[in-house]
Amino acid sequence: MAKTEAAATERPQPPETQDALERNLSYLVNRLSAVGQAAQNRRLAACGVNTVTLRTLSVLYIQDGLTVNEITARAFAEQSTASRAIDSMVNAGLLERRIPPGDQRRREIGLTPAGRALLLECWPHMAEHNARLVEGIDTADIEVCRRVLARMIENVRAQG
Repeated sequence: MAKTEAAATERPQPPETQDALERNLSYLVNRLSAVGQAAQNRRLAACGVNTVTLRTLSVLYIQDGLTVNEITARAFAEQSTASRAIDSMVNAGLLERRIPPGDQRRREIGLTPAGRALLLECWPHMAEHNARLVEGIDTADIEVCRRVLARMIENVRAQG
């Protein structure tokens, strides 16, 4: 059997060096996520919020009146984490629970004026984080990165 045929039928092996691991795309994406979220949380601490809180406020700023499950999906948080965060934000007066007219079964979460004000107060910290994230990277490269990451997300979602 030719070497290339053998290589094609061999079971994939983990990287053997740190260098090889750091060239692995999924490793890099996960590493960026972990490092980026930690840095983002440090910046947001100045406002007294964390990433889940900011994502929830942002989602409701864009579309007010979502269910907990809809917020969970859009803020890419685990349901239990999002639910606890929403409860905390309701208790703090940042969000409100309501039943929309015409659908007594639906339970919506809405942004209060205090929640909107907090989001607007914190957003400059997010803008600063985003600017730092792309510092020194050409605009065209950033656009390619956005398209590639969006496609990767589509690929993962399609896998189920």
